[in-house]
Amino acid sequence: MGEVLRELSTEPQWKLIEGVKAVAAGDERILAAWVAGSFATGEADAYSDVDVHCLVSDDSAEWFRDNWPETAAAMAGPLVLATSLPGLIGGYALTKDWQHLDLILHPCGLADPRLTDDGLPLYDSTGDLLPAEQAAPRPHAGEPFFPDAAVTLCLYFLGNLVVTFGRNELTVAHSGINAIRDGLVQVMLAERGVRRRGGNKRLNPYLSAEQRTFLESIPAADVSEEGITATIRVLSREFIRRGRALAGRTGATWPEELEDATIAHLQRHLGVDFRS
Repeated sequence: MGEVLRELSTEPQWKLIEGVKAVAAGDERILAAWVAGSFATGEADAYSDVDVHCLVSDDSAEWFRDNWPETAAAMAGPLVLATSLPGLIGGYALTKDWQHLDLILHPCGLADPRLTDDGLPLYDSTGDLLPAEQAAPRPHAGEPFFPDAAVTLCLYFLGNLVVTFGRNELTVAHSGINAIRDGLVQVMLAERGVRRRGGNKRLNPYLSAEQRTFLESIPAADVSEEGITATIRVLSREFIRRGRALAGRTGATWPEELEDATIAHLQRHLGVDFRS
């Protein structure tokens, strides 16, 4: 099945993008339109969403706030889902063919699309609303850095394993595996200097072969205290090893006291050393 899926192309998404361009050019309320995300940076594949932004006249903003699905349907075709995003004009929509369009509209008095990073211009009603040329995509990787907030949060989630086990909330405890794994992934990305990547559904291109091999080797856990403990122990040991090394490499301060307190807390209540 995987081979069949990989044969898909981006032709349907580009057809959708042409629809966006046609609708924008035919609606005098839309002053400019551009594509963001992977279709702007050249990283799109057959599974990529189409992220569209439109600059609209101020006096039409409220109409679009209430009726943006109508515009999305004109761009993409009949919709089966249209969900607004809080605080924004627009949201995400799905067509009958499961084409995914993210459409965000910006009142012209509140936005300057010339400052848009990595945008692919589609339509410009005056010729000077969008950059004359698409900006070169910023590199994803750079110098290694220490992700302080992610490290602290991961240790916090690790310590809360005591709470979920103590309440016999095994389903909740099992979901904690994802939280610890996410913390490890953040450390791995920081090792490679990756501060931004192509959406939450794309990870492999930003990992080294060694990092990916480790993540894919993590044992699956059943919903039992023994299974959850075994998997989180593997994750926490690698998280601490890599995190400490990264702190030393970047000159950052590893949260020694928080780590010691967390490990002692787990040892005291669960009888397991999550560092070994």
